[in-house]
Amino acid sequence: MAEKKKNSNKEIEKKETKNLEKEEKIEIPEKKKYSQEEIDAATKAAKADMFKELLPYLVIIVVVVIIRTFIMTPVAVDGESMYPTLHDNDIMLLYKLRIKTVGINRFDIVVINTDEGKLIKRVIGLPGDKIKYDINIDEDGNSKGILYINGEVIEENFIDEKAKANTCKYNNIDICESETEVPNGEYYVMGDNRGNSKDSRIIGTIEKKQIKGITSFVIFPFGRFGTVK
Repeated sequence: MAEKKKNSNKEIEKKETKNLEKEEKIEIPEKKKYSQEEIDAATKAAKADMFKELLPYLVIIVVVVIIRTFIMTPVAVDGESMYPTLHDNDIMLLYKLRIKTVGINRFDIVVINTDEGKLIKRVIGLPGDKIKYDINIDEDGNSKGILYINGEVIEENFIDEKAKANTCKYNNIDICESETEVPNGEYYVMGDNRGNSKDSRIIGTIEKKQIKGITSFVIFPFGRFGTVK
């Protein structure tokens, strides 16, 4: 019995010895050495793949920059000078390209650059126009404002009679005293809230280069989403 056990142990030792010999014979392959040309080619391919992945995003960024710089951009209304047409904090689309494609027309709402910041006003007088504003009192004592441009009565359907009457609220308003001629290349602008608007009645006419774009579309708040007149 002891002899069998001894033989069995010898067989196990032989198997273990053979396994160790096999393990010792396992060879680890050497790392492949790449030439500098192969490394450069792989780097170039990786950069090309990265560029292809980033290209759509770069295109989007460029398009957004072009649109905002030359075509349209959001603009915020600051204050109540255009109320009730526009409300404080309204977000609108400013169309920059329209000045060149369509031009600036009477009653357009425009964004103006001034030394005191941006203003949003309505164009009343075009270059060369002669403007006069009369405030008449009817039999009931109500004030009625009448806009004359080049001797003709021009209706202002975008404001009420109270706003019209407030056009001459400030002292020494030239257009309420006599005809005022708008110089060439300049525009006469006023806010729709005539009793609370710092405009051409105070700061004078606006040069065309100061007008950055035309706006007429509210995008926020969503309850006011749409075109304004």
